[in-house]
Amino acid sequence: MSGLERLTGSRLGDYYSTTVLMIVLCTIMWKITDSNTGIIFHAIREDEVAVRASGINTTRYKLLAFSLSGFFAGISGGLYAHFMRIAGPANLEVSMSFTVVIWAIFGGVVTIYGPVGAVFILFPLLEFMRFWPEYRMLMFAVVILLILLYMPEGLFPWIRDKIEKECPRCKIKNVATRKTCRICTAELD
Repeated sequence: MSGLERLTGSRLGDYYSTTVLMIVLCTIMWKITDSNTGIIFHAIREDEVAVRASGINTTRYKLLAFSLSGFFAGISGGLYAHFMRIAGPANLEVSMSFTVVIWAIFGGVVTIYGPVGAVFILFPLLEFMRFWPEYRMLMFAVVILLILLYMPEGLFPWIRDKIEKECPRCKIKNVATRKTCRICTAELD
């Protein structure tokens, strides 16, 4: 399909509308992960057998997770098609699929904000490396491997762990600048 209309009249308008929609969708994803459904999703990821043993229908929740991911991927695919003004199998080459997976792993698979932040770091880095096209992907791979070697959970969970303190009493994470716990008001180290 070619000749798709833009969402707005200009590229700048498309940029702002997709950015606002991305923030709204990320907020929705964040709210889902903070709900009871999100807690069950996390529990299934950690130990599906234990969740099933507690009487929760894991198949239902895995289908819900698949449906939600399809919903969000469909919206992003539609926005991408309107932004590029063309849609077809040639647009979605294998390297783009790998790039999306790399963004997710680099930023932190378990977070909502990790892959989003990884895009804002890795995409400009990849564009900056265009000055050396022969070694561009090699340098990109070295950066990714170094991050994964020293930060196996991803960049943003590593940063979060560095700037947060754990409460000795209730084990809740707090911002490093706090003197008392936000939940139990215990003194932080």
